[in-house]
Order: sequence, then structure tokens, then C-alpha cells
Amino acid sequence: MLLIFWGLYSCDTKESFTFEKQNFTVDTLLDCKNVDCASLEINVLKIVGDNLITTTINKEIENVACSILNVGEDVSAPTLNEAISQFNSSYQNISEEFPEEIVPYEATIDCELSFQCQGLLSIIMDSYIFTGGAHGNGTVSYINIDTKTGKRFSNKALFKNYNEFEHYVEKVFRTQYKIPENESINSTGFFFENDTFSLPSTIGFTDKEVVLYYNQYEINSYAEGPIELKLNKEEVASFFAVKIF
Repeated sequence: MLLIFWGLYSCDTKESFTFEKQNFTVDTLLDCKNVDCASLEINVLKIVGDNLITTTINKEIENVACSILNVGEDVSAPTLNEAISQFNSSYQNISEEFPEEIVPYEATIDCELSFQCQGLLSIIMDSYIFTGGAHGNGTVSYINIDTKTGKRFSNKALFKNYNEFEHYVEKVFRTQYKIPENESINSTGFFFENDTFSLPSTIGFTDKEVVLYYNQYEINSYAEGPIELKLNKEEVASFFAVKIF
């Protein structure tokens, strides 16, 4: 397991965490010398320390990585080691059933610190999963954590009024993508559910911006790729229930 130590900058706060980056591959966990294994390269951040807050934060990060690897399973594996083993077993099972047809499964996950301020930690997780078909699936996730509890914020918990922010962003979205106010939000080719604008499931933070990230398939086709809106923090800070500076 490769450890890379990161110092965490802070913003108007005495809170300070030190991260290590942990590297997992299927070769380090399983015996793949004599059997065919899936291809995995997993890099996740972990806070150094063993108090309740750091343990809780680390588990939140691990849970997201596990859910990404949970392909076609009814129950998500509780630890990253188990999730990797489960992913590899899924590949081996199907390759035994279709030995002439199967292409090796592939999974890559990388985790980086995006932003930290008093009470808020925002971590970006970039992943790619291939389990057959015409192409794999790349996904970006932001993990927004309450540093007072170590628990992940729900998107709605970030805002004073979620609906007001959603209404504001719809105006920005229509302007950026040239969708007239009196036209359907899907009139130019998007496919928002029920023809109603909605915020993405992925909301994150950088030093200067609030990032709204629609992953592939969320509101458009795979070929058109993901859509990313970046909003200046100073212009939208009043919408938030948490400190974003």
C-alpha cells in the first residue's frame, strides 16, 4: 500500500487535517499470478489519526469508493478491500461463463482534496468503470463533509433554501445554453426528468467556485459528455447554510 502524505490548507480556522493517499490494486490484495484478474487502480485519501471525527470522515470516503465498485451486487461491500475482491469475483464469474467473449473489467478511482473551510471539507472522486459493452462509465463525485461531525452533508443540507438556489441556477443554465425563458428546459436537446430543471446530484467546492457537475447520461447523451457549471462563490454565498469561504 503506497502512502503519500498531504498537508491540508485551512481557511480562517484552526482546524487542520493531514491526509495520506492510499493505493490499492488487485495484485496487492489477491493472488493474480496464476489466475486472470480485473484491472484496478484505486487511490483514496485518508486522514491521519484515529479519533472519532477522522474515523468517521475516512469511512465516508471509503463508502463512496465502495459504492462505485458495487457493480451488479445487491449489497455493497462494507470495506474497500472487500469491494475490490467482490469486483474481481464478478469479473471472474462472468469470464468463466463466457470465456471467449469477455473483455477484462477495469476500475480506476482517484481522490483529491478540492476545498476545506471551517466546518466544510470537499473532496473530489474521479472514477472510471468498465464491465463490458461499447464503453466504460466515467463519473465525478464530490464528497462534502461536516468537519464537526465527520458525516457527509446531503445536498439539501448545504443550503438555506434549496429551491431558491435551484431557481437561480436554472436562469444561469438557460443563459449559458441559450434556452429561452418561455421554452421547455428540454427544448434544445437536454432530457431533464419530467421536463423540469433540477440541480445535479454532484455539487462541490473549490477555493473560488461552487461546482455543479452533471455526469454523463444525467441530462444528456453519453456522446455529448458531462456538463459542468462553475459559479463564483461571492455571487452565490448567500444561498448556503454552511461557510464556503
